Amino acid sequence: MPDFKYRAVLRNGKIIRGILNAKSKAEVIQMIKDTKMTPISINAKKIKRPAVQKKKIDLKKISKVADKNSKRSRSFAMNAPKGATSKKDKIMSILTSDVSFSRGVKPKDVLIFTNALYILKKAKFNNITALESVYNSTEDKKLKDIIEEIIIGVESGETIYSTMAKYPNVFPPLYANFVKVGEESGSLDTALQYGRQYMESSIKLRKTIRGILIPKILLFVIVIALMMVALLFGAPLIENVYDMFGSDRELPAATQAAIAFSEAIINNWYIVLGVIVAIYIGFRVYISTPMGRYNWDKLKIKFPIFGRLNLNILTNKFFQAMSLNLRNGMRLQDSLEISKSVTNNYYFLALIETGKNNLLSGGTWVDPFEIEGAFSPMILEMINIGMQTDLVEMMSKIEEYVEEEINESINRIIKILPDLMYVFVGIVLIIFVITVMIPLIDVYMGGFLFDTL
Repeated sequence: MPDFKYRAVLRNGKIIRGILNAKSKAEVIQMIKDTKMTPISINAKKIKRPAVQKKKIDLKKISKVADKNSKRSRSFAMNAPKGATSKKDKIMSILTSDVSFSRGVKPKDVLIFTNALYILKKAKFNNITALESVYNSTEDKKLKDIIEEIIIGVESGETIYSTMAKYPNVFPPLYANFVKVGEESGSLDTALQYGRQYMESSIKLRKTIRGILIPKILLFVIVIALMMVALLFGAPLIENVYDMFGSDRELPAATQAAIAFSEAIINNWYIVLGVIVAIYIGFRVYISTPMGRYNWDKLKIKFPIFGRLNLNILTNKFFQAMSLNLRNGMRLQDSLEISKSVTNNYYFLALIETGKNNLLSGGTWVDPFEIEGAFSPMILEMINIGMQTDLVEMMSKIEEYVEEEINESINRIIKILPDLMYVFVGIVLIIFVITVMIPLIDVYMGGFLFDTL
């Protein structure tokens, strides 16, 4: 009997794939339906299976095991269910894998998907027809599988947003929020237009920041590496040079300190490595706690030079979400609640939550942002004017203002980074000259340099 490769949807909405041996495709469909699963695709294909897979697989048990463990983890396929010790159970855990493609999909592909879906919705295509058309034209396999899952969800009565929300690494929270508001308000084409603009600006901003940071970071790493090589291996050689020239002069204090440092590092490298690993693990453990994550996220906003850029990016996302929500008739407190999904920065989330609580208790939602200095005086003034006139229209103007602030922050970083690198390289060169070059020049000149000094 031939083998059939199948994909099916469980009752809890999870997608599984596997191989069944049957007489015909109709028999495979019936076998899947008997387990109360919905078949997605069935293809007859000759597949060379390992010997262990020749054992008969109970499809009903597959469904039962998947339903029981679907709440535990998305990576069920990589781990056998608790208590499963037989080879058969391990095979079942692989067959009941939840297909997750939240990694590997490029933002550019998401932009292409958004643009195509927007055009079709603008042409009054219904959701299923539009998604199927985009599915057929999509080349990226991982994104294609996600689109297929979206289609299945829509056919079963779910929203597009509900599936997108499962893949935050593919569809950013703000993008998914656009789709959610668009579906709820019946203006999905407008929401997709916002999503397209957001993806375009995000891609452009990411390229700009990478273009600024990557060369500087590489230069920084190279300079650090060269300095460490000079200190660890160059400084100890100076002592041998003095002996080779028969000099009885004492090495400069800076050179002696460098030699002592290099010997301590070389002789106790395992301790240094252990300390570095311990610091890293301690840091990861600390930021995994709510308070640690809050302090770390706050530091990323308050950090000199880059902190203002991070804050402007968060502020821009927040006001984009607020503008869309308010434009679709949402109440201010509900808009604040939904707009929290655009970021995972604990510090900024705390400000939003405090502002929402202030609003519910009769206060103003901008107070915590003003107290913490998260909003500039210009933004606060624009919000106050908007509260008295038209807040929706003012939100759009705030978006434009914050975008200009982001561009200014980037230009400021572009101007400052070269100066910082020059200062850093200069310090490294001074250290190298004092610890290595001056002693070599001194021994070459027979002590004349230090005698004159």
